[in-house]
Amino acid sequence: MKKYYSYLLIIIFLGLLLTPLRTLNLDPSTIEESFYPRGRLIDWTARVRLWIGDRVFPKVIVGDGGWLVYTAENDIEDYQRADPFTEEEMAQIQKNLDALSARYKERGIQLIVVVPPNKNTIYPERVPPRVPVFGDVSKLDQLIEYLKIHGQVQLLDLRPTLLAAKAERQIYYATDTHWNDYGAYIAYATVMNEVRKAYPSLSPHPMSDFKVEVRAPEQFDLAANIGTTYYEEPRIQFAPKYETHTTYKNVTVGGRKLMFSANPDSSLPRLVLYHDSFFFRVIPLLGEHFSYGVYVQNYMGGGLWNLSWVDEQKPDVVIIEFSERYLKDLILLVEPKKK
Repeated sequence: MKKYYSYLLIIIFLGLLLTPLRTLNLDPSTIEESFYPRGRLIDWTARVRLWIGDRVFPKVIVGDGGWLVYTAENDIEDYQRADPFTEEEMAQIQKNLDALSARYKERGIQLIVVVPPNKNTIYPERVPPRVPVFGDVSKLDQLIEYLKIHGQVQLLDLRPTLLAAKAERQIYYATDTHWNDYGAYIAYATVMNEVRKAYPSLSPHPMSDFKVEVRAPEQFDLAANIGTTYYEEPRIQFAPKYETHTTYKNVTVGGRKLMFSANPDSSLPRLVLYHDSFFFRVIPLLGEHFSYGVYVQNYMGGGLWNLSWVDEQKPDVVIIEFSERYLKDLILLVEPKKK
């Protein structure tokens, strides 16, 4: 096996030698992007590594059946339950959320805090068994239980509906960190059912209102991280069968990108949503239920944004979304207003 591997490395090396000499005259700062066979060489190298049985790559572990497990951004630590919240951290989050909710309630604003679970949380059986689990409860378990006992604000827990749905169909991509549109729809429906508590006339569209389109296989984020086209997967996309009325516009404010939505029905409530990448596919579903929306990416432009858009836009509903792997950043975003 090692002999064959050596032969393949020699072939790759010879390919480098046969690269046109003009490549060598490129500026060093651009040679990496301009080196024309670079992508193919990375792809071939990754395929060789997979062929000889290597399953550990930067930020990714390859599981059975091409199921890719994300290991960066505390994702694998969450699965291992290796970095629990301290009592002080949970108390601070609880204090901050309750103070924020009280201020918003005085202004007639509904606050919803939603946490999309990591893929490893919904599919723990797909994580290779050699990855150990150290603790008994996850940070998400800890915080939900703590808020039930001590807090006025509760996290909107998507895990029960997602776990029930996965028995019927795959709801996260095998080669991506995110859910597919089945998972995004579940998040949308769960959030809208929470909104209905303040706005009973609003309700989510049933899944039957969407046509499920299966697109051509493509390379998603974890496969791209490995650098191989070997793992490609069809995109699942929901297309509404109903007539849509909301328009969306992306703008740049202070070097950061924002999205705004507008619906001609002025009787609908106004929304400010703070979100990460999990809600990219949820936003087009939510937007139909609000006359006006502002969608602020938590981490866009470096560092967390603050909640100033709530004061700026005077919404009726504020949704704060943090995926499970970023849960600790609730401490940084949601802090009592300085007097």
